Order: sequence, then C-alpha cells, then structure tokens
Amino acid sequence: MSAQETLKVIPLGGLGEIGMNCMILEYADEMIVVDCGLIFSDLDHFGVEFGIPDFNYIRDRQDKLKAFVITHGHEDHVGALPFAIRAGLNVPIYASNFASLLIQERFREQGLLDTSEIRPFKMGQRIEFKHFKISTVSVNHSIVDSAALIIDTPVGKIIHTGDFKMDPTPFIGEEIDLKAFGRAGEEGVLLLMSDSTNVERHEHSMSESVIYQAFERLFAAAEGMTIVSMFASNVGRMAQVFDLARRLGKKVALAGRTMDQNVRLGAQVGYVRGVEDVLIGLDQVDDYPRNRVIVLSTGSQGEYRSALLRISNGEHGQIKLQQGDLVVMSSKFIPGNEKAIGRMINNLFKQGAEVLYEAVHDIHVSGHATRPELRRMLELVKPRFFVPIHGEYRHLVHHSALARETGMPPENVLLAINGDVIELTPDSCRITEHMEESRILIEGREGNDISKLVLKERRQIGETGIVFALMVRNAETRRILSGPEIITKGLASEDTEAQLVAEARDVARRVILQYEDELRAGAVHIDLQENVRIELRRFFNQHIGKKPVVLPMILDL
Repeated sequence: MSAQETLKVIPLGGLGEIGMNCMILEYADEMIVVDCGLIFSDLDHFGVEFGIPDFNYIRDRQDKLKAFVITHGHEDHVGALPFAIRAGLNVPIYASNFASLLIQERFREQGLLDTSEIRPFKMGQRIEFKHFKISTVSVNHSIVDSAALIIDTPVGKIIHTGDFKMDPTPFIGEEIDLKAFGRAGEEGVLLLMSDSTNVERHEHSMSESVIYQAFERLFAAAEGMTIVSMFASNVGRMAQVFDLARRLGKKVALAGRTMDQNVRLGAQVGYVRGVEDVLIGLDQVDDYPRNRVIVLSTGSQGEYRSALLRISNGEHGQIKLQQGDLVVMSSKFIPGNEKAIGRMINNLFKQGAEVLYEAVHDIHVSGHATRPELRRMLELVKPRFFVPIHGEYRHLVHHSALARETGMPPENVLLAINGDVIELTPDSCRITEHMEESRILIEGREGNDISKLVLKERRQIGETGIVFALMVRNAETRRILSGPEIITKGLASEDTEAQLVAEARDVARRVILQYEDELRAGAVHIDLQENVRIELRRFFNQHIGKKPVVLPMILDL
C-alpha cells in the first residue's frame, strides 16, 4: 500500500484525558486539524494554568495544513487556537455560528482578530478541500451549535462525532440529526471516532427540559435571592433562566465577565431572548424584593477569584448572601476540582444560604452521550473500524468493549492514545508508530511557556523549601570579606528556624575556612559555591530529612 493511499489520523490530545482535544487528519499533500483545545491544569500552585498541544508535527508540515475545523466552542476544543496562530499556523478556521463568535472574542482580546480568518458554517453545510469533503451535522451538547463531522476521504468515509448526546427535547435548537448518521451508515463508514466521556453511565442521559422544570419549581418557591452558577458557555441553560424570569416576573443580574460576554453573544444570535426585559445591573439588585432577583454567576468549579468564590467568602462587592437565599450549582464537578468546590459549598452554607448541587438535587444534566446512546450511534453508523475518543483511558477501554458488544470484530477496534499514528486504508486501520506525547505548559493568560525543568524546580522548592547562602568576596585576593548569611524559606517552623540557621551558618563557615586554607596553599580552581551547596544540602538532609534547593550567592567586590 503506497503512502498516497494511506490516511494518517494523529490525536495530539483528548485520548486518555478529557481536554486538549486536537486531531490531525493527513493525506498526501493535505492536512486538516479537527479542534484545537486546551486542558486546565491541576498544577495551579506551580503557576501552570493550562496545557496546549505541541504543534511541532504540524509546523514541520505546515505547507500541507489547510484548515482548523471546530466541532463546538468549549475551551477544551478551541482554547489553544490563539497559540496555534502565534506558532505560525494561520489557516482558515471553520466553526459554527456561536463557536465563531466565541473564537472572535478570544482573538479580539489577544489582538489576533485582524490576522485570522474565521469562516462560520451552518449545520448541513459541506466544506470541501482537495482530499477532504466535510459535511457538518447538528448534534446536542451542553453548548449551542455543536457539530459532528462526516468526512469523505480518498480511503473512505470518516465520522468524528464531536461531543454529543441524544436529547429528544432540547431547549434550544433541533434534535440530533440521526438521519444523517443513518444515511452515512447505509453508504458505508470506514472509521467512527466517538465521544467516550459518559460510557460508564448505563441510563439514557436526561433532557435539558428536566432542568427547565426543576428551575421553575425552585424559582417560584424562592424566599430570598437565587444564585445560579453554571458554565458560562451553557447558553441554552442561560436561555432557560431568562425565559423563566420573564414568565415569573423576576429580574436577572450577571456576575462574572464571561457570563456578561456570553449572554451578550447569545442574545446577538437569538438564542437568549427577552434579555432587555429582565436584565439588571448588580448595582440594582437591592432595588427589588430579594425573592424577585436571580443572579447568574460564574465560578461553579471554585475557580480562583471567580464571582461565586468571592460571594462564598463574603468578599464580593455587590452580592452579600443572607439567610433564606438559595445557591443552585447547575454544573458537574470536574475531576480535580472537588476540594475547591467542597470548600466553596461549605462557605456558602456558612453565609446562611441553602446550596443545591448535583449530588443532592437534579439541577444538572450532562452534555455527553451515555452507554445506550453510544450503542445506538455505533449501530446507526455500522463502521468498519472504530476508535473511541474524548475520554480518560478507562472510558476508552469501556467504549472499545461496547463496540465489540455490538458485533464489531475485536481486531477492528483500536484503543489509541495521544501521540499514536493511526494509518487508515480502505482495508486496514492500525497504529504504526507512537510519537512521544508532549504538551506545552502555559503560565498565565499571557501565554508564557513553562519548561519541564522550570516546573521541576518549582515543584522541588514547593516540596523541600529553599536556602540562600550569601557571601561577599574580595575580587583580587578571593578571600571572603563577610558572610555567610543564611536565609531559609518554607523549610522549618519559627520555633526551630533560628537554631537551624545558626548551625547551617557554622557548616558554611567550615567550608569557607577550608577554601581559604586551600587558597593559601596555592590552589586556583576551587568552586566555593558548589562546595557550600553540597554541604548545606547534606546538613539539612541529616537534620530535617529534606534536601532543599540551596543557592549560594557570592558578590565579588
């Protein structure tokens, strides 16, 4: 089989993790990339805010790259696009209407809007390249305008479901276009790549209409202010809040910059209606009876300095909780955020509010298909080959097993991870090599890269502390004029620090005395800094069981 007849599928993210979704499709002289997302970091205390894909493979073949094609507007699918543009991968970006607006906002903030080409597509539209003919298919998800992609290629038809569920009664938009998947299945699908997030759940996912009914009961019975916290991207759920507020004669205030932005964008495209009738500013909240006010807030994951976190700590300038207020956390707890969310919930209760969250009340439904829906997708599409995507490794394993349960031959089900190179022909689908999976760690919204060495040093300082040994030396005679002064951070309690520092100073002085003896004996090449570093690390390890980062510093005068 020649290279010309082989299509490569290379996941740079999203397989073996939930986040950083990025999938390369490469055939001959052409390449497209499906999604370009980031993954939020669990290393916040080391300065890492998020990770993005390593674009080196794409950059090395930049002449082949024709487009980014985006399935929907969540950060784990679009958040790395600014970094791709800065890396020189400036090709057209195809995205649905609402996703396009979110991308434009991000690019405008970062000064990239005038240098980028964003091409909005409508559901059902066909996007054509030389080797790839892409049909966009409407699916249900927790953000509006979500799409699956049916891609005709020289080797056969590929389906990328994006993130999806099968909602019979979505609040906004149409039901998932199952007929389009069925037609593709009848025509013949070579490869299906399908969302695996909720494969462990055996019951059909709940409809958004369930949330509408729950909100209606809660809003109608409210005795105080109601605060609803959700992902700011969930425009469909925002629309439900505004619709109910209008029906029940209540007002809505917005807390959080992204909530302001996305309500504005949702109203702009007609998904959030009646905003002008019910929206008030946070400074107007006290002008209305408390039980007539609903606050839509960011911060459902306990994010640092988010609106809800500041409210829970009593630090918000305009929203103060009182006895009888209700906080509705209408979102899933993202793994890794449980401790931060738990602390925030405890503090909300301490402020006197009642708090409802997924574990105690049905106020959130997932945007991802569960096992019955995933089975139905497999049965509709009838793919020859299957690769589960968008999930942690256990999700991919379970989804692979589900595919085999539907009758797929085990050898036609591939369990791939980030960095695997999948080669696809009309008759075969196999992993031929593995690129060492790497990612770029990003510090702050300025987008500075953090190397693994820097991260290792930060981790070591965080775990063992740091010691400075300061000395002043005569530049000509090489003799120490003053010092050593020992300064420690994060090493010991105040009760023991003084004694520890005094003993460490004695250790450094002994090293200095030996150094001066060697100078008098005519030695020339003596690394005093390294000798002090070694002896101090040895001393602290013996006395407190830690080897801190030791930084001897010599000022030559």
